Amino acid sequence: MIKNQPVFNLNKKNDWETPPELFKLGCDFFGHAPVLDVCATNENSKCKYHYNEHMDALSKPFNSDFFANPPYSDLKTWIRKCYLEHVKHNVSGLMLVFSKTDTAAFHDYVFGKAEVLFLRGRVHFWNNGIPSKNPAPYGSCFIFYRKKYDI
Repeated sequence: MIKNQPVFNLNKKNDWETPPELFKLGCDFFGHAPVLDVCATNENSKCKYHYNEHMDALSKPFNSDFFANPPYSDLKTWIRKCYLEHVKHNVSGLMLVFSKTDTAAFHDYVFGKAEVLFLRGRVHFWNNGIPSKNPAPYGSCFIFYRKKYDI
């Protein structure tokens, strides 16, 4: 039985899943092993622990190395939160976001503050474990905030 593929549409859905191979690519590239997924469900969490939509992650501490594939409808708030939590708790954080480098969020919280990996092509996000039929409408990137070590 062939399941219908979901169609990527930001206007109708705001909680697209990160493809597992893409999560692995980001973690491997930056040498990152997050333990907290700050934007997940029980079914799609990429880490041992997670915050889900009912927990109001924006009001919680990100005091462990984390991963975020945040709701794209409010990226500035999420990028700001991830950066501030990284600084406050000195933890590493990996985000998967649209690569809209002209935005205030990129200028205020990414450039000069994070490492960035731009992805070739467009991501086919998942819905209920099934890749979307069409790709995301924009290019994506990983933003990585690396914890600081005293020498």
